[in-house]
Amino acid sequence: MNNIIKSTMSFNLKALSLLLLYLVFSIQPVAADTSGGVLVSSKASSIQGKVQRKDLRRIFLGIRPASKYQINKPVLNAANKETYALFLKNILFLTESGYKRKLIKRVFRQGADEIQSIDNIRQLEQHLLSHPNDISFMSKQQAENYPNLKVIQELW
Repeated sequence: MNNIIKSTMSFNLKALSLLLLYLVFSIQPVAADTSGGVLVSSKASSIQGKVQRKDLRRIFLGIRPASKYQINKPVLNAANKETYALFLKNILFLTESGYKRKLIKRVFRQGADEIQSIDNIRQLEQHLLSHPNDISFMSKQQAENYPNLKVIQELW
């Protein structure tokens, strides 16, 4: 009886080991936007120099930064969901739902302005061109395709 139990357990361990090896080697890496993210504005903007991360976080949370920048308003680039998620994760240290909660609290509790979100890259470009000191973010690869926009700094 003990031999039967031992052989059954041995078989189960071997099957489990093979299943685990199969799962490890069959997982494909997810393609990610490896070009990095950049902070952009219109070429006509008067924004100069780098914006500190803590100030950038405050700006996109609707709070005036401690340092003085010529930045008018932030604009969320929702055209590329992956870049948007990376921005929230790497700069604001928030998920999308956490970010929306924070913005709603600021609007209703403190009367802050809503932060505009644009989900079309051409409309984002037009907005930045018509509002020179507004800022947004996009992938570095995407920014290279828009000569009317200037890269203020790399974000990640």
